[in-house]
Amino acid sequence: MRCPHCDQADRVAVRRAKLAERDGRVAIVTGVPMEECPACGERWLSFEVAETLDAILRRLIASGAETATAH
Repeated sequence: MRCPHCDQADRVAVRRAKLAERDGRVAIVTGVPMEECPACGERWLSFEVAETLDAILRRLIASGAETATAH
């Protein structure tokens, strides 16, 4: 599918890290599946991945650790 932002390239499937920061705590989830435009770098998550990612990040932040990581 063509990138709707730059219209310069087709979106490709990649795995990237996502980070969340709240109240001085940092949570990182690695290997998150998404699509990315190789021309402009815009990224898209599916609804299912976004829901799962949100739940994981909330759990990591709630753990109380200053920094937490999950794959």
